[in-house]
Amino acid sequence: MSHPPLTPAFCASNGIILLGAEGKTINFGVVNINDAVLKQRVKKTYQQYRCVFQEMEPEAFNLKLSLLYSETEGDGISSAVRENRASVIDRVADDAPAVNLLNSIFLDAVSRRASDIHIESGPEEAAVRYRIDGILVTVKNISQERSAAVSARLKILSNLNVLENRRPQDGHIDIKTDTYSLDVRISILPTVWGESIVLRLLNRSDIPLDLDSLGFSAAHNGYLQGITELRSGLVLVTGPTGSGKTTTLAAILKKMDIDSRKIISIEDPVEYRIPGITQIQVHEELELTFDTLLRRIFRQDPDIIMVGEIRDMETAELAVRAAMTGHLVFATLHTDNALEAVSRLQNIGIPGYMVASVLRAVIAQRLVRKICPDCMGGGCGTCLKTGYFGRTVVAEFISVETALSDMIARGAAMEELRVHLKGKDQKTLFDDAEEKTARGVTTEPEIRRELGARQ
Repeated sequence: MSHPPLTPAFCASNGIILLGAEGKTINFGVVNINDAVLKQRVKKTYQQYRCVFQEMEPEAFNLKLSLLYSETEGDGISSAVRENRASVIDRVADDAPAVNLLNSIFLDAVSRRASDIHIESGPEEAAVRYRIDGILVTVKNISQERSAAVSARLKILSNLNVLENRRPQDGHIDIKTDTYSLDVRISILPTVWGESIVLRLLNRSDIPLDLDSLGFSAAHNGYLQGITELRSGLVLVTGPTGSGKTTTLAAILKKMDIDSRKIISIEDPVEYRIPGITQIQVHEELELTFDTLLRRIFRQDPDIIMVGEIRDMETAELAVRAAMTGHLVFATLHTDNALEAVSRLQNIGIPGYMVASVLRAVIAQRLVRKICPDCMGGGCGTCLKTGYFGRTVVAEFISVETALSDMIARGAAMEELRVHLKGKDQKTLFDDAEEKTARGVTTEPEIRRELGARQ
């Protein structure tokens, strides 16, 4: 049975969408359930049918609208309604298919808590994958034509060269809606089948910057509180890419006394915008690198400095010298555990005596998936059948006390330092992970996946 479809423009401007039809009954979702004028207009248009209205949250409505008018996916609507919907899709395709598809991908990714979107060209189709809780999940396949259209749309939004598809391009866009604010980092690389697109999503509307919410143990929270009370020295947070180092540092900085101390951060990118902190974005193409900016900010009279990453000798030396001159410096390093941060600084070129004189603490961390509370690991709709939902931190802390500092200064071997820490009953990453497994927070397979076999 045929009836006139609702146009996308009407749906978007009035907050209404067709959810499904059965016989003489049509179900509509509306954002404002009390809009009597809208309901009357719809009833007049569909006067041969029984119209049923149900309230929808704005975010759910936006997601449904974008999905409905970007792809013809099965949704339980009768064949007659689907045919009419297809005619609407054709008209939308003439207007802006890439806009609709890209909107639907963003909305779907946010609703699934994705940190990254991958659109990967293949021989016949392009795969759309989301990184959720650190794991890539394939959510759909789209045609090469649609993938190319999405790529062109992204290039337009981020002021990249739309005609260039043979060279890598990096860009950035901001997306704001009523419910979320996204900072999107774009990387586009040419491949043998087309382009590989990776979108890093930084959702500024969903930022847990309270130290207590990150998942550190009670003992580790005590260490963190001590770190926030330091007045000078160097504090390092270590771990691989994607282990939550920046989140931990942002939470520590937010806990500091912002009112009475000048805090400056140098980051690439600025992931969390914190009121009261002077945050500076690295722009290597403008020669605004970590070391260049670090030299400049001393004229800004800082008390606390955060360096997003120590990558080279110049940055490391400047960070150490800043700590030696009375500043409190936070920085990240890529190391497997806390103790390796000591040798990494020395390998970069910082003498042991300088490391010993400024290093106050090292935090090494990883992120592991948590058991889904709805199914307790069995797999359900909430966790997309994975058995996991969300992530928590596992960590180890080294507090550089006098004896350890003396050992570092005289160039003690790593094994000697390790024995010293073990004698002080220093908890390792594996110790913290096993404790969380015992408490039912995560699982042994997840710990092995992230940390490997215990050494």
